[in-house]
Amino acid sequence: MNVTPFIKLGTLITVTAVLGTFASFRFKNAGAWLPTIPAQIGAWEAIDYPPNREVIRQLGNPLAMGRTYISPFSEPVWVSVIAAGAFENYHDPTVCVTGGGFVLTSKKVFPIDGSNSGPVRAMVFRSQQKSERITTGDGYLRMIMYYWQQNRDGNTDTEARMGNYRDVAARLRTGFGAVALGKQTCLVRVYAPVDQDDKKAEQTQRNVAEISQAIYRAMKKDGAGL
Repeated sequence: MNVTPFIKLGTLITVTAVLGTFASFRFKNAGAWLPTIPAQIGAWEAIDYPPNREVIRQLGNPLAMGRTYISPFSEPVWVSVIAAGAFENYHDPTVCVTGGGFVLTSKKVFPIDGSNSGPVRAMVFRSQQKSERITTGDGYLRMIMYYWQQNRDGNTDTEARMGNYRDVAARLRTGFGAVALGKQTCLVRVYAPVDQDDKKAEQTQRNVAEISQAIYRAMKKDGAGL
């Protein structure tokens, strides 16, 4: 009786089991970092809010936190941080925000904190329908959002990881980063509605930029263990 095929099969099963254990460890490790975010940024005070349970379930139940920062002038800026490990954790804002009744009107990628810092993607969204709350201008609600993915080593990128579920290349990149490289990565969104009195959205952009820079620095410090 030729036992060679059985030996090969046994070896394959053993290797598969080892790789499965390694992958499980890597995935768990990849989604284990949720950095400490300051409760106060300058004059901004934070109010914690629990992330939407249904959304978190759809994302594979990752570690997540949400906060609203309020300025002394009662201006809000929302922050969402999600620890990414599994494939389904990655959802690009251009998909889920537009699915929530907004359209993307402009975007720009630039360094978040000076020329030597990592890039973020700034986007402007406009509601698809006019809002009764907007009594000036064209009547549409607008929102500014900064979005980026930040690794524990401080590097960032703005690439769409799961812009749609058929994005096989994005899945492979995500899986390779989480399993092979063991990256600990968080997805960050910082956003605010544009007040109707802020006609050119300049104040809203300053607010979002200020909070984004503080979050970036806090995550970089936390990732370095400082």
